[in-house]
Amino acid sequence: MHIGHIGMIKKALSENDKVIVLLGSSNKVGTIRNPIGIELRKKIFEEVLRDEFGQANMERLTLVELPDWTEETDRDSDLEWGRYLYYNIVRASGQIEFSMYFSDEPEIIENWFQDEKVRARINIKTYERKDMFEAVSSTKIRNAFLNGDRDYIRKSVPKAVFDRFEELKEIIDKVYTNGTE
Repeated sequence: MHIGHIGMIKKALSENDKVIVLLGSSNKVGTIRNPIGIELRKKIFEEVLRDEFGQANMERLTLVELPDWTEETDRDSDLEWGRYLYYNIVRASGQIEFSMYFSDEPEIIENWFQDEKVRARINIKTYERKDMFEAVSSTKIRNAFLNGDRDYIRKSVPKAVFDRFEELKEIIDKVYTNGTE
């Protein structure tokens, strides 16, 4: 979890009564893109959310694990992924209409929601990561852990994540040493 995630959640909380935070790739662990298992990620997210937003707002936040079923680069499955994502959010929220916050290339999310019926039910709010969060990214953070760049980590992640520097570095180092995509 990094400051970009915090910024998006803050924005969503300011505009909505309830916010669902999706913990993606919950079925992936030990890969270069997903070195940290879902249980530890969930524990860290809960700790950070409590620290950042207070116990009172925890009732407004729901963490939902979302397994991947395709590879992230599999553009041929965008429409199916969009439906899968939509129906998982509907299941978690109990609502067929909702706002979705996204801070990556807008074309990505547009490709997910090509189905006009589904698209009409989602208020998509896209933000340029470079404009909001100094272009912080999980990839840059993983690399900073590998390089032992505590300064970059300190400015890019919440305190609860930085406080686990050694634990997270050990996990990331091990995955990169054993190397799986």
